[in-house]
Amino acid sequence: MIKLFAIDMDGTLLNSEDKISPSTNEAIKNLNKAGVKTVLTSGRVMSSLIINSKILGIDNPMVANNGALIKLDSKESLSEYPLEDVHIKELIEFCEDHKFIFHFYDEDTFYSNRLDEDRLKHLKLDNDYGLNYQCNISITEDPYKYLKEKGKPAYKILIGCLNSHPYGEEKAVEIIKEAFADKLYVTSSGPGAIEIMEPHVNKWEGIKILADHLGIKSDEIAAIGDSYNDLPMVENAHLGFAMGNGNEKIKEVANHVVADNNSTGIKQAADIILKYNKENSSV
Repeated sequence: MIKLFAIDMDGTLLNSEDKISPSTNEAIKNLNKAGVKTVLTSGRVMSSLIINSKILGIDNPMVANNGALIKLDSKESLSEYPLEDVHIKELIEFCEDHKFIFHFYDEDTFYSNRLDEDRLKHLKLDNDYGLNYQCNISITEDPYKYLKEKGKPAYKILIGCLNSHPYGEEKAVEIIKEAFADKLYVTSSGPGAIEIMEPHVNKWEGIKILADHLGIKSDEIAAIGDSYNDLPMVENAHLGFAMGNGNEKIKEVANHVVADNNSTGIKQAADIILKYNKENSSV
């Protein structure tokens, strides 16, 4: 019986306009009513997950920054696995040497040394007054120094805009992986970007930590996603779902491929889970 459903956000929960469709919202409500705990599991900053949970009308556990930060609800934290200082400093120096555009997150703030609104558009809020992003924005000459002055950890660094870098995306990715893949977890949530966390941090490890705390077994977990950073959870979950808009790799490891994020992908997955639970109610 499935008791926990880990749901990626970008390209999965959210459509191409970064919205939650009515059918998705209803499907998630139905799962929770049936006793399946839905868990937003994203590479995004935690404050964005909290805001989208409010849109869904739930206050369930959340796994942010690809597993680096886990909360039991909007108030209570469970575990955190930030980048070590030596690693974040090395990564920033590397980006500066290669003129890579980068940003990193603490729990509720986006830090960078360069303002590029394209990198923030997915975090826009639909309001016309006050803060219009789902997190705080800090653009300073030395973002690491400001992070430390605040006494905050960084959970993930993203190196972006690689498709417009002079190296070209393929060469840039090769250089980044050559420098860090043997000591950190290097992944991607979409074209033109590389995301880096501590080596033991990924979405599946985050979900396992949460599930263990909740008394949920691995064979009681389902997961859905569309990109490379979703691979660990989709491949290892008892029921793994790939979105129709997902890449070929995630479709290969999934048990089911559902419709895309502009259609009824989440609803189809929810229906499969509810049917599975009905047929395996005593398991």
